[in-house]
Amino acid sequence: MRVKDKVAIVTGGAGAIGGEISRLLAREGAKIVIADMNTAEASKLADELKALGSEALAVNADVIEIDQAEKMVKAAIEHFGQVDILVNVAGGSTGPSIKTKMDFFARSEKTRGEEILRLNLLAPLNCARAIINHMMERRRGAIVSISSTAGVIGMIKGVEYSAAKAGIIGFTVTLAKEAAPYGIRVNCVSPGIVGTQRVFKMAPDRIAQWEKGVKLGRLAKPEEIANAVLFLVSEESSYITGQNIIVDGGLCLGPEGY
Repeated sequence: MRVKDKVAIVTGGAGAIGGEISRLLAREGAKIVIADMNTAEASKLADELKALGSEALAVNADVIEIDQAEKMVKAAIEHFGQVDILVNVAGGSTGPSIKTKMDFFARSEKTRGEEILRLNLLAPLNCARAIINHMMERRRGAIVSISSTAGVIGMIKGVEYSAAKAGIIGFTVTLAKEAAPYGIRVNCVSPGIVGTQRVFKMAPDRIAQWEKGVKLGRLAKPEEIANAVLFLVSEESSYITGQNIIVDGGLCLGPEGY
């Protein structure tokens, strides 16, 4: 088992991508703290993992607020005695936390920009701030944040989202430099378009257009993002820090014929 007896906090841990990360880390021996605003889904997943023989704890946390990020970490330490891994998954450009629609920047609402930046940039920083001293004291730890190809190549109608996800890459590189002397590794994963249930509810022609733009000709599976995260928190990547791993099926490679 690649992360046996490690304690991992997964924010957004009950969602499509976060859920797959939680399941995979549990199968590989980790004790999982599922942090999510959706208490029912987090508890359901915790029960699922326990039924399979894993140790799991569901924690209700809106990590946009620093005090809730701190309470999340405190609950994990009180329950398991330590935290070895933080996976920052909570985020998104749409959904219940983002109450305004995507639009061109010239027409976008100020409130949307604030919501996007708080959820996709401030929240991961809050979580890292809440855990970093614990990891420094133990002189070990791994932090992985979910960025996006939007932070690498941009996304039309997603100026604020792209800016926030690019910020995650900058945060990763800088914290990696500061944390390395303490044995802490900090990396991020930038998925392309992931085939979640929410995505597949969109118009088929839109999905077909996206698939056409991906060199491998299909959308990512949530478990393929989870695989990259597992690699980055395991000893297999013990000499990797400050990196952004792009998992996009070739989306960032440019247009056809170029």
